[in-house]
Formats: sequence, structure tokens, C-alpha cells
Amino acid sequence: MFGYIRPQREELKIKDYELYRAAYCGLCRRLGKRYGLPARFFVNYDMTFLWLLLSCGQSQPQRGRCFCPANPLCRKDCVENGDVMDYVADVCVILSWYKLRDNIADEPFFKGLPYRLACAVTGGAFKKAKRRQPEFDSAAVRQLKKLALLEKEQCASIDRTADAFAGLLSCCAGFYEAPEYRRPLQQVLYHVGRFLYLTDALDDLEKDCKKNQYNPLRFRFAPQNGRLTEEDQQYLINSLENSVTLSGAAFALLPARFARSLLENILYLGMPATLKLVCTGQFHKQKKMRK
Repeated sequence: MFGYIRPQREELKIKDYELYRAAYCGLCRRLGKRYGLPARFFVNYDMTFLWLLLSCGQSQPQRGRCFCPANPLCRKDCVENGDVMDYVADVCVILSWYKLRDNIADEPFFKGLPYRLACAVTGGAFKKAKRRQPEFDSAAVRQLKKLALLEKEQCASIDRTADAFAGLLSCCAGFYEAPEYRRPLQQVLYHVGRFLYLTDALDDLEKDCKKNQYNPLRFRFAPQNGRLTEEDQQYLINSLENSVTLSGAAFALLPARFARSLLENILYLGMPATLKLVCTGQFHKQKKMRK
């Protein structure tokens, strides 16, 4: 996925930081158990956030210790399995596989070979996840087809294109049937999805301009050398900040019992901090510094 939905680590309480790491490691472990070692590479910050959000109506999950394949000599805290973890692992595989297919479509044959190989290796995992979550997969196909049609016509509306992806992510609220959870979750996920899509578009704008690939910001604005004017960038920032505000307002309606302070950090601090880093071109540099 994208990796833009993350906490602002400097503002995290120690207990929340430990929970976030345990959730990330727990999802990685569940992907491996459920779909094999290659699927562990699909683990990402966005899906860790999804697990935390969907778990907000649950009781405190059990934690255990697990081996890390990236560092076999150490054991890490990880959240134990549960229905939410299984669901998020399935969704993670489905979305990641479609992202690989999108990368294949965007790249020339030889540059797309790593993505083709990854698709071949994880194809079995995708088919299994599709069987387990047919409703979500159908929704993903429907929304991605809508997005593909908009890209084909070189749609200049940032709202219509972002809506297609945001609608896809909001389908994850279907995990709950109770309206007191489902309705606010739909709104949180919709606006987080909108933020994801447009932040990624801004982050990729310079690259997409050089490669002459579709990016809604190319057609909505008139970027020079892959960069928006100060006025256009501020317009986009205002739109994204509005999505951040609306996602936070919807989250406030959730009767969350678990990880509330961690989720508030991600929604109220982490997303604005990520947007600032993307706007200043520091997002990928900071990711490299943290590794």
C-alpha cells in the first residue's frame, strides 16, 4: 500500500508505541501464518491502522511473543490472532495484489518484472483471500474499475477520482453490522481513503509528469516541472486538511474502547505531519533515516 497513515512517533506514549509495534508485528505474523512467507512483505502502516480502527469496538487483545524472520535471533511482542486480524490480513492481501497489478500496468515490461514476479509468487494467496472475502473483493473490483475509467478519460476532478478509492476503503466498515460502529467507521475510512489517494498523487506528481502517466493533479492544476504553484498546493492542502478534520469528527462518534489515544494520535497528528512532509519533499528522506 502507501504507508502514509502512521502515528507521529515523537508524541506517542510508551504504551501506545509498544501497542503499535505489537500490532504491526502481529499483522506480519498473521499474514505469514495465513498466506505464507511472501505475504509478510505486504504488511504496512495503513493496514496496521485499519486493524487498530476495526479493533476499537473489541476488548483488549492478548499479546504474545513471536520470532521475526527479518531478525531470527530476537523475539518481539505481537498481538495474538482474532477475527479482526484475520479480516485485515485478507484485505491486506487483496489490496496489495491489486496494487501490484496497477504497478505492472504503469511500468514498461522490464521495469515491471519485479512486480510480475511478486504477482506470480503471491497469486495463490490472492485467490485464497478472494475466496475468504468475496464481498470485499467485489467492492474492490467495482471501485477500481470506476477509477480506471476515470484515469482513461484523464479526469481532471480530484473529487471524483479520490471518491472511487475512498469508497473502496470505506467498504471495510462492513466488518461490523451494528450501526453505531458501521456508520462512523464508513466516514472515517472514506476520508482516510481520500487523504491516502490525494496524498499519494501529490507525492508522485513529479514522477508522473516525467513519465507522462495519469495523475489527477496534472489535469486539475497546471504543474510546472512536476510541482504545483504555491496557490494550487495550498488549495490541495486545505482540501486534505478538511478530510483529516472530517475523519476525526467521525472517529469521535465511535464508542471506542480500545487504542483510542493511539488512533487519535494517528488521525489528529500523524496524518497532518505526513502531509507536511510530502509537501516539503521530505517524506521519503525521513523514511530512509528511520530505517
